[in-house]
Amino acid sequence: MSKQEDAEALVESLKGRQYSAFIVNPSPDKLFHVQVGPFADIKDAESARAKLVSDGYNPILKK
Repeated sequence: MSKQEDAEALVESLKGRQYSAFIVNPSPDKLFHVQVGPFADIKDAESARAKLVSDGYNPILKK
């Protein structure tokens, strides 16, 4: 996200849905990256990704 306020709002929204979300900064591209996790293994990460999609989010799985 380009604005920190938007990233913080997304983190709060995700936390309200019981996701472990946080902002990664600083990033080289000057954007605010919101991440969910960490996960013990790929199966847990894929399960969380599927739940995020069903909740209306557009997640990218990062290894």
